Amino acid sequence: MPPIDYSKWDNINTDSEPETSPQQAPAAKPTPATHASPPMGTSGLRETHSKSGHVEAVIVRCEAEKRKFPLWSATTIPVNHDMFSQSVPSVPALIEVPLVLYRTGTQSVNEADLDNQIATSLNIDADSRFAPPEWQSQVGTVVVARKDRRPFYPQHLEGVWMFCDHILDLFGEGEGPPRWLYSRQAFEKWWVNYCEEQKRLRPGKGGERDPDDWRAARSPYQV
Repeated sequence: MPPIDYSKWDNINTDSEPETSPQQAPAAKPTPATHASPPMGTSGLRETHSKSGHVEAVIVRCEAEKRKFPLWSATTIPVNHDMFSQSVPSVPALIEVPLVLYRTGTQSVNEADLDNQIATSLNIDADSRFAPPEWQSQVGTVVVARKDRRPFYPQHLEGVWMFCDHILDLFGEGEGPPRWLYSRQAFEKWWVNYCEEQKRLRPGKGGERDPDDWRAARSPYQV
């Protein structure tokens, strides 16, 4: 399997278009409206590692922020963070990797800057392939963690995301929902193959928190 071509998702049309500000009087300087992804609780987000009281998670950046920072990276959140009250999306629930997502409240004058295709893909419905409307646009940067508070590393994020993308590809062939993939056993088999391929292509040196160190990657079911 070749390295991931991120440009594939850069070109996806999410129906978000830049908006211009309302026409102002000639003497006034136009002020563009500021759009924001709806925050789902704002307390306690940290990006420092702690051995107690915090949970390993992954921050996944929207279009605006990924221009300045990595697309995703390891982070930590308090064990009592509000995000753990969120519901688990359809596909992660079926494969028994119980993910929850938290919006950080990214702001931009351009709605397209808030697109987050990874977050949208993680939220697809297993029967219809569509994400809920609130996860289709103006998502912004998100933090992804496990509802059971087990460690969630960048490799796990990539694996679940790519599995969801594989499901979307099969939907695109017109055969309906690929229900044979909707189980822990199916994802475990897919994970082993994907992980082995990435170990050959991306032998990083930073350990489990390094997105490119697949030699250190453990199965999401072994953490």
